Amino acid sequence: MRPGKRNMCGDGLRGKVVLITGAASGLGRELALSFAGEGSDLVLVDISSEELAGTAAMTERLGARTMSRTVDVSSYAAMSELADEVLAEWGRVDVLVNNAGVGVGGGLHSIPVEDIEWITGINLMGEVYGTRVFLPRMIERRSGHVINVASLSGLVALPGHIAYTTSKFGIVGFSQSLWAEVRRYGIGVTLVCPGGMKTNIISHTRMHAENERQRRFQDRFAEILDNAMDPKDAADRVMKAVKKGRFLVLLGPEAYLMYYINRVFPMFVMRVTAAVNYLMNRKS
Repeated sequence: MRPGKRNMCGDGLRGKVVLITGAASGLGRELALSFAGEGSDLVLVDISSEELAGTAAMTERLGARTMSRTVDVSSYAAMSELADEVLAEWGRVDVLVNNAGVGVGGGLHSIPVEDIEWITGINLMGEVYGTRVFLPRMIERRSGHVINVASLSGLVALPGHIAYTTSKFGIVGFSQSLWAEVRRYGIGVTLVCPGGMKTNIISHTRMHAENERQRRFQDRFAEILDNAMDPKDAADRVMKAVKKGRFLVLLGPEAYLMYYINRVFPMFVMRVTAAVNYLMNRKS
């Protein structure tokens, strides 16, 4: 079997050690429940301790051996300490799910630099740090799987979300490079790009609207998410993809539509984005 072709999940997920960041709610919680249902052991990580405890209680009721830790994924020191603890206690991580994420809305000139650093630290560097601290042991064992959650915004530039788009494009590039780098070790990489999903990311989003049009656009975006894909359905799709060893997972019809339109007509999509930005900022 050629290097990189082995599917570490091919023998089933029972007894695998799975670490999930952003596990307190949304897709992270549903993935935790899905892995628990497969018989996996879980390490659940989030910054929200109360909601994280709720996820841990759910997975334990499903019979999963569960460890939960409140950790800031944007801190390399904190992630390194987590890795030391997890590897000392569990010996390995078979599946790493880099899922933690936040949002920032607004144009570049209106977003405080602190918010750009905040979103980049969590969305992008959180995934880089998580992979960096657990990857060496996977390489030693010639086994493992990394799941990086990006977004449709990592494939197509969407209006009014330049900081979010930048962080998610970074994840896409990181995941493509990682796939090529670790393939020879038999380690799998899956990149998840959801379109709209019914999560609480809006509550963790820092909006910087400059006018009433932008505020209405942001309110409309929140309404769309309320009626978007259910995280449980998304988790089911991700689980199937991981078991098959697939790299790219598009979630939702809008993700498929925009992905393929952008591949064929990239400048058209950029012009549409520019037009929407113009309408959002038009004063009259």
